[in-house]
Amino acid sequence: MFCHSSFTYRIKKRMSAAATRLVTNTLHGGVHFQYCYCAKMHRQIGGCGSSSSLATPASSLYKYNCRLLRPQTIMAPPPAKRGRHSRIIVSSASSSSLHPSTEMKEVAVLGSGAAGLTAAYFAAVTQKSKKNFVNTKVTVYEKTKESGKKILMSGGARCNVLPVEASISDYVTDSNPRLAKAILQSWTVPNCLGWLQDDVRLELGIEHTTNKYFPLSNSSREVRDKLVEACKREGVVFQYETNVKRITKNEANDTWVVNTEDGKDIEADVLVLSMGGSSFPAVGTDGTGYVIAKRDLKVGVNQPYPALVPLVGEHPGGEYLPGVSLDCQVKIKNVEKKKAKQAPRMGFLFTHKGYSGPSILDLSHNVVKSIADGDGNSNSDSSRSSKLVVNWNPSCDWNKVLSPGKSGSDLVVRRLKPLLPTRLCEALLKEADIDLNTNVSNLPKKKRVHLIDILSNYEIKATGHQGYKKAEVTGGGIALEGINTKTMELKEMKNIYVCGEICDIFGRIGGFNFLWAWTSGRLAGISCCK
Repeated sequence: MFCHSSFTYRIKKRMSAAATRLVTNTLHGGVHFQYCYCAKMHRQIGGCGSSSSLATPASSLYKYNCRLLRPQTIMAPPPAKRGRHSRIIVSSASSSSLHPSTEMKEVAVLGSGAAGLTAAYFAAVTQKSKKNFVNTKVTVYEKTKESGKKILMSGGARCNVLPVEASISDYVTDSNPRLAKAILQSWTVPNCLGWLQDDVRLELGIEHTTNKYFPLSNSSREVRDKLVEACKREGVVFQYETNVKRITKNEANDTWVVNTEDGKDIEADVLVLSMGGSSFPAVGTDGTGYVIAKRDLKVGVNQPYPALVPLVGEHPGGEYLPGVSLDCQVKIKNVEKKKAKQAPRMGFLFTHKGYSGPSILDLSHNVVKSIADGDGNSNSDSSRSSKLVVNWNPSCDWNKVLSPGKSGSDLVVRRLKPLLPTRLCEALLKEADIDLNTNVSNLPKKKRVHLIDILSNYEIKATGHQGYKKAEVTGGGIALEGINTKTMELKEMKNIYVCGEICDIFGRIGGFNFLWAWTSGRLAGISCCK
């Protein structure tokens, strides 16, 4: 009865102006009606331009069609139905809800970042489709004093909640990429967008210059607050300043016991581990989840390491260039692979300690894994095998730029300054050992070839990175091979589910890590309450 990619919702008190997609079961005169709203992507034609404003509301990208399905006589409550990308259908006409189970079921979500909040929301919604939903409790336990502190920091406090489109090539994992792909395909970007707008009640728009979705308010705080509010509307309970130290199994009643720092034990039937990674420990993500996974749950964990992290190293020519920024082409080269991988974006920034910007961050994990450091994040087999190389202006034909031509009396520096930031231009000439007063016609062939190589194939002199304190995400984590990709449940541990950054996968900058958080959190939340 539903299209394969349908996205269904339980009925709400408030319907959005964009004709919220809903599915509800109504008991009327002994007849059972089902209504299905099927959403299809409708791309805006024209108007993209180069404007960076959020002038296009995401709601304008959807068409909604409604059809009334044939009535059914109710003999028993229909089972909850779910398409590949759909939510649970909640039956308001379920007679079993009048006779709930007397047995209380506890679901404990450990961590309230983006993934944890999503898991809690969908767990609560899913529970209400079950016979015993009245006696089922979802509780979120958070280490800090508030939820989603990392959300508040994202996107320069603007929070780029989603990319416009995504594929497995936008992600990095040390596990089998096919497993990551299977999880990501469980929910599409349009499905996720619809949930954020209709259920979380966020007003979103596309920033055309970056191809990302942002809240129209440009406020990451609104994103966090709306997520928490959505959870509370569904009955989710929050417990803050709860520092989890250990997880043990109570074999007597087949439950899980969470030991906290203050000595209070938490007993639950189901656990959802959404404790994050090790990046930005100031917000509570200190790697405790990895310790618990290995020590208490005996789960395989691929070596964590800082990812999307600024690099440390000397600037060209030994100069000091902090604040200099430009668009350039950055590639990662590996001696074992003939084909170099290019960064998807061109933003580049010289920092006080080395290098940053989108192009550097997206490829930084390759360098991190090739450099031995004090954190033990090293790979001796590939040490120094990966290197970042830069073409400082890929639109230029450097051979033509430095050809003597009719104006061979021009200074080399004069030829380069219109094409590069002045400070960088002078630093690169110093790197090539060329005096600033050298004419193009007087440039020796050997030095000319060397300069062209520096301009088009410059190797970043990275000697380290700024660690977890500056890393936007953590690479490595719980190996996907140990996770049921259809449910996010640990294969060897019944009733323990994982989601978010604790898993061995991360995406490039641009909302891809949020997409993983929403997708894995939803899958864990729905599955843990089946």
